Formats: sequence, C-alpha cells, structure tokens
Amino acid sequence: MPNMINQLTNDFRACPLTGMASAIGENATRTKTALGAVLPALLGGLAKKATTPQGANEILDIIQKNNLDSSTYADISGAIGAPDGVTKLISTGRPLVELALGDRSNSITDWLSSFAGISRPSAMSLMSLTLPLVLGAVSRKMSPTGTRTASLRSFLQGQVAMQTAPAGLAAALAQDEERRAPMVGTYDISPRVETMQIGPGGGDYDFEQRKGSWWKVALPLLALGLLGYFFSDRTVEKPQVSTLSIAQPLAPAPKTAKPDVVRPAAAALGPFVERELANSVRLNVPENGIESKLVAFIQDSSRPVDKDTWFSFDRLEFITDSATLKPSSEEQLRNIAEILKAYPPVRVKIGGYTDSVGDDVHNLTLSQNRAINTMNEIVNLGIDRARLAAEGYGENIPVADNSTEEGRQRNRRIDIRVTNK
Repeated sequence: MPNMINQLTNDFRACPLTGMASAIGENATRTKTALGAVLPALLGGLAKKATTPQGANEILDIIQKNNLDSSTYADISGAIGAPDGVTKLISTGRPLVELALGDRSNSITDWLSSFAGISRPSAMSLMSLTLPLVLGAVSRKMSPTGTRTASLRSFLQGQVAMQTAPAGLAAALAQDEERRAPMVGTYDISPRVETMQIGPGGGDYDFEQRKGSWWKVALPLLALGLLGYFFSDRTVEKPQVSTLSIAQPLAPAPKTAKPDVVRPAAAALGPFVERELANSVRLNVPENGIESKLVAFIQDSSRPVDKDTWFSFDRLEFITDSATLKPSSEEQLRNIAEILKAYPPVRVKIGGYTDSVGDDVHNLTLSQNRAINTMNEIVNLGIDRARLAAEGYGENIPVADNSTEEGRQRNRRIDIRVTNK
C-alpha cells in the first residue's frame, strides 16, 4: 500500500509556502518545518480515532457533511492556490479539528507548536488548513469494496510502514488515554524510540533526510507511516528518531530505575546572591547556579548565541523513573520564568538527558518527557509557548563517565540553551 504521507508531502511541497506562511503568521522556514510534522500528526490522530467503529463513523460523517470527498479538495495545489484558498481552507477546517481528533487536538497542537517552533495559534491554523485536504485524500484512498467504515479503518491501519518519526508525537497522540492535560505530570508515551538528532537552533530548520528503522510492537493494531524528514538542533549526535505506533504499552522500565535529577552540593553552587534583571526584578539565587549563569549570558552582548552553550538546572527534581516534577523544583522554575519575562526577545531550548543504565528506548522517552514537562511548567508560569522548545537526548551526549555513580548522577540532567537573545 502506498505511503500516503510521502504522497501528501510531495503534493504540499508543490504549493508556494508564502501564502500558507502569511496565513498562519509564521515565516516560510518554520512553516516548512511545521508542514512536515502536521501531516503525520493529523493522520496519526485520525488513525487513533478510527480504532473503534464509532470513531471511524464520526470521521466519515465529517467527510460527507462537509463535502470533503468532492473535487474541490482533490487538487491540493489548486485548493491552496485559488483566490482566498488558504483562508477558506482554514475556515472550513477549524471547527473540524476537534471533531476529527477529539481530546487529542490540544496535545497535538502543543506538540506541533513545540516541535516546529511556532506559536500555538499558528499550529492550530496550520492544522485547520491541512485537515480538509487530508480528509479528502483519505476519502479517495479507501477501498470501493466492503462497508465504508471497514474500508476507512482498513486503510488507516494499512498505513503501518514504520518510518522515522519526530520524538514526542506518539505521546501527543496518547494524551487522552487518561484525560491528562499537557502540563507537569507523567505522560503516557510510546516505547518505540531509537535516536533523534537535534540540530541548529532557534526554530528555523531545513528538511534533511533521516535514517530510521522500526520496532515490532506488542499491540500492532494501528501504526502510521511518518515522514522521513526530520529537523535538527544538535548536529554532533547520530540521528535519533522515534517510531510512532498507535495504542502501544509503555516502554519497559530499565532494570535500574532512573532516580531523581540530583542536586549538586550546596558548596558547588556557592552562596545566595542578588541578581537584578532588566525589569528591575531582583532574584535571590546561588552565585554559581543556573539562574546566575543564564542572566550573565543574556546580559553579555559579547557572547553570541551558539549551539554549544548549555546550562544545567541544578535544583530540579523528578519522581524516580518518572517525568513528574517534585514540588521542590518550583522555586527554580519560577526564577527561569522571571528571567524570560525580563528579557522578552530571549528564546530557549530545553534538553533532557539520562545516564546509560537500562534500556536506551526507555531512556530516550523518559528524557523527552522530562524536557517537555519542564517546558510546560515554565509555560504555565506565564511564558509564551512559542519562545520555548524541548527535546530528549536520552543517554547521548554524556558530560561525565557513566561507569561511576557520580558520573551517572551528572548525566541525569535537564539543560537549557538560549536560541535567541
């Protein structure tokens, strides 16, 4: 069965990006990045919804009631290039997003915003723009034999050719399993993660072919072929990808559970000192802590933004082997939020890391969700989500020797990097 995402990607790439970028309020580069991610996200959400006959029937109703199987949506380039085509597509698709994706619509929007470095409203607009065209394409791919419900489910289940996938999408698709809001907490996640490359920062990315393989899963009810184009923010690592599967169990815990992120000794952080921010807010923070280092970097005009300058959180703690932040982390997270409020141009990237003990799939997934939860808590403290991004690096990029307990403690960390100032 042909891979629908590859075909849709080619169709959308044939369309000029300028109109789409202008309509969603982003530049062409970020729109290109987001476009590569929104297609697998939408098809993944549809596939998840279609796991039940009721869900499949609801998708069919959306297609039929909105005439998405008509010729209007058959020519993607024509629909987008028509006078007011982009505006009409967004208007048509906006009320359909929640109907088609259900409770996953918010988590997928959050994930797309974080992954592509675009604002949440821009992510929703892009989903609204593309959804009618995706549903139209789905309607044309269904088998003419059998019931339409069975045909739809069969087609979406047939899109199981495992390819490389952006890390975190499987978690976004699973968000409604226990009705969790995408805030600080433990996320239900897909276990099938291999490696992911994080590349040059700031949210502007180029398409680059990624290599990937796929894992057999315990419950291969549905899976979605994902776009083999993935965007980077650290170029020193081997490419890392997550394999998206639908309705999978959590990754098996490693033999040795991952402890909390360990605080450095108080002596290493130095005495508490007062740091004044640009908006006259004063923070009482450790002299050698992340807040002091971050403020110094932001205020020093002679230090340019680069890909290698990362600062490690020193007072974040998680529940063991979990992405749930402990209450003891609140003070430092509030300080980081205050710093970002004082310097509005600043954007940051949050990276999660583990030691090398246990299963590398579990490690990468855990690091991803710890980074996402850290980012979400900062957003919850009043920072625009468009200013932050988060990725997990697993056991890659160690800063110490994993053969010692001290080294493993140092490698279990959350880092932050300034991508714009």
